[in-house]
Amino acid sequence: MLIITAPVFDLDGREEIKSPALPGLIGFERRNSRVATLDGRAAINDFGYSDADRVLDIRWRPSGQAQADNISRMVKSYSRLIVSFREGCFIGAPGPLSSAGDGELQLRILVERRLDQ
Repeated sequence: MLIITAPVFDLDGREEIKSPALPGLIGFERRNSRVATLDGRAAINDFGYSDADRVLDIRWRPSGQAQADNISRMVKSYSRLIVSFREGCFIGAPGPLSSAGDGELQLRILVERRLDQ
């Protein structure tokens, strides 16, 4: 289950997504880079992990047109949305909301920070 909420009080600012596709929610990267050196090796700089580098790619089949319309309204109205799911609670900027085909919707959230730590 995944819940998307508005960052401020909004009577209709909450939607529950029963079964989102998991692959777009579990990916993350570390802040690192690799540079080839003249001796044929590589120098790797590793600066660790940050939730702010995550992109939540939420794909789901809406429970009805009202849910799709309300999420569309929130994406248009707010520069940040709160997303809560099994892994934690995050606030981030909504990216594109589009049709993923076969009746599914897709919403990208660029994570700003984790709220539950």
